[in-house]
Amino acid sequence: MIGSLIFVGLQLKQTQDIALSKTYQSRTAATIDMSAWAVSSSEFLSALSKVYLDKSDELSMPEAVALEWYVGTNLTVLENNHLQFQAGYLSPEHWQRNLDELHCMFTVPLFREIGNAWDFRESFKF
Repeated sequence: MIGSLIFVGLQLKQTQDIALSKTYQSRTAATIDMSAWAVSSSEFLSALSKVYLDKSDELSMPEAVALEWYVGTNLTVLENNHLQFQAGYLSPEHWQRNLDELHCMFTVPLFREIGNAWDFRESFKF
């Protein structure tokens, strides 16, 4: 009887470990895809340069669209990370790095404006 309970406990732990591994793998793939797109997009790189030079008012329409897509997608990944953290699949230390990234992003007023225009779960609204 005790052996059966230990076996069930080990199976549950293994299932949780597999789910955690898949979560991290999916997050890594999404981050790589976003980064690959960003470094290959001349519109995004140009838009980001203008934002950091405080020339957001000079964004072309393709630059603004690329910037909104990137910021919104990045926030969507962070929202998913928040959900994973709440479910216990993301460590507090890892979630803290995500919070640090959010705080850094929102030092840029345009990024905050874009983020507020997207629809997120109530517990992730900022």
